[in-house]
Amino acid sequence: MPGTRETRHRRGRGRGTRWAAVVLLAGATGTAALVAARPWQGEDGATGGQDPEPPATAEVTRETLDDTREVEGELGHGPTSTVANRLPGTITWLPESGAEIGRGETLFRVDDRPVPLLHGSVPAHRDLAEGVDDGPDVEQLERNLAELGYPGFTVDEEFTDRTAAAVRDWQEDLGLPGTGAVELGRVVFAPGDVRVDGLLAEIGRPAVDGTEVFTRTGTSKLVTMRLEVSDRLLAEPGTQVSVGLPGGGAAAGEIGEVFTVIVPDGE
Repeated sequence: MPGTRETRHRRGRGRGTRWAAVVLLAGATGTAALVAARPWQGEDGATGGQDPEPPATAEVTRETLDDTREVEGELGHGPTSTVANRLPGTITWLPESGAEIGRGETLFRVDDRPVPLLHGSVPAHRDLAEGVDDGPDVEQLERNLAELGYPGFTVDEEFTDRTAAAVRDWQEDLGLPGTGAVELGRVVFAPGDVRVDGLLAEIGRPAVDGTEVFTRTGTSKLVTMRLEVSDRLLAEPGTQVSVGLPGGGAAAGEIGEVFTVIVPDGE
């Protein structure tokens, strides 16, 4: 009829809104929030005779969620590797066990000439001189020369006459012939400074290609811990830890590497 408003009702699908709770557990800062759902609605859209209300909310808060474990560890300097000689002659000097050797310092001497340490991940595998093919080992050498205070060239993968001039200056300061070329075996590359873990060679013994001189580690002190697989999520690289020292007290540390070990019984 005119003037009469017809009201139409749509049937609901019979689905109610459920509550959900999520718990985040981590050894770092996380966000926790509680959100209330809308009141349950029946098929006819009713809310139990009460007027619909806006959803209830709670303020989002940021908190630190901590889970800790206390485990025993072994204090040391990490895995060992071997420093080998590539030059012919006689070993005339060796460092003491436990000595720490930095970039540009002498690892050992053959025929009373130094074999210095340089930093880099590419092992020495060829002579480096003007005219050699470009490569990352050339850039690695040039970067070390620049760090040691021998400029005058561009640090790149090309060995130029300017690189050769810097090499000559460096050789003369070491008491080596200023050839401008670095023969294979004259330097040893390692990722960083090294610590002498144990001597394998003796002074006065012949040095041939491949003679093992000493074992080395890094200079940083490391703690190795064994965790159960169920605690794997606690040991993410970069996680801050507290290390209890044998003589008392504690030191701050950080997890640097995580790896899995398969033991013989298959666990």
